[in-house]
Amino acid sequence: MIMVQALLVAGVPAAEIRSYPLDERSVYTVRLSLAEPTTCVFPGALKALVGANVSTKLDDNPGVLLSHEPGTEYFSLRALKENAAGALNVVFRGRVYALAFITAVEPDRAVVFLDEPLAAANGQRPTDVTLRGLLERAKQLARIQTQYPGMASSLESAQPGNLTRYRAFTATIESIVRFEAEDTLVFRVRLENTLDDPVPYDPQGLAVRLGREFFTAELTEASGAIPPKAVSIIYLVVSGAPGGGRANLSVYEKFSVIVPHP
Repeated sequence: MIMVQALLVAGVPAAEIRSYPLDERSVYTVRLSLAEPTTCVFPGALKALVGANVSTKLDDNPGVLLSHEPGTEYFSLRALKENAAGALNVVFRGRVYALAFITAVEPDRAVVFLDEPLAAANGQRPTDVTLRGLLERAKQLARIQTQYPGMASSLESAQPGNLTRYRAFTATIESIVRFEAEDTLVFRVRLENTLDDPVPYDPQGLAVRLGREFFTAELTEASGAIPPKAVSIIYLVVSGAPGGGRANLSVYEKFSVIVPHP
């Protein structure tokens, strides 16, 4: 967090800084730019970097240019070609962390990896920063598995298609991703409005139900309204048990979605 504060003081907008907890079972997607560098920071000195389509030498004609001083805890990257992609394995404290690089209109200026890989392992609720990082990784999972099959995350995931019918719309669970260490599930839900008018709903009240148990979303990404005769995609993050501690829910459970609406 000290590094995050230093970057903000240096003038990097908070929206361009991403923070993720360390998890060697995941692949982190980092967005790069042709015009601006992106700096990745770890909690300590890095042991080794092994890359694909990534090089420190322009003569190699790589898609991604890497700048790194041995023994330091950070490195910087910049895309050299339109639509450049690359991959990097970072050896840190005897573990390997996988990064995938893509070019984007809105790149990440800084990516800070936090030294908290086992959030919720002792029954404590993950922080908001951790939950946001898990949500972002779940959203990127399908693209990473397609572009980098050799680096696909070992995270548990499923595409159940469970349908919940409401009077004016339907809610379909398109995918579920589970993060074991944090005891957290990320749901991607498809809301489809069949009316000629928008359908409002309460994003703060979103939840999932399993049998007689209800799990309120700890974090949501939802607009609060479904446009007329249209589809809206929302995300729900469920972490731990309602009364505290771990819930150990599986992605293969038969969940239904609770969408509070007038």
